[in-house]
Amino acid sequence: MSLDENQIHALLSQVADTRSEEIGCDECLGGMAEFAEAELVGREVPDALRRIHAHLAFCPECAEEYALLRELLGATHPEAPAE
Repeated sequence: MSLDENQIHALLSQVADTRSEEIGCDECLGGMAEFAEAELVGREVPDALRRIHAHLAFCPECAEEYALLRELLGATHPEAPAE
């Protein structure tokens, strides 16, 4: 399997954006509910959970899980600000 120019560019861009403090999917999923809750009610997200936001930008599987969680939490928190 060979990559086209766009795929190579996308991979190089992701490599350039990596950080030494990145988390994996397990850690992301473990803190996702607390992260989503904080965002929904407008509470400041603790530094320890900020890495979840970065992970969601690069992981489509976790981003999908997060979108479903936000949808569910939004339904249970009608006072939450809409995005």
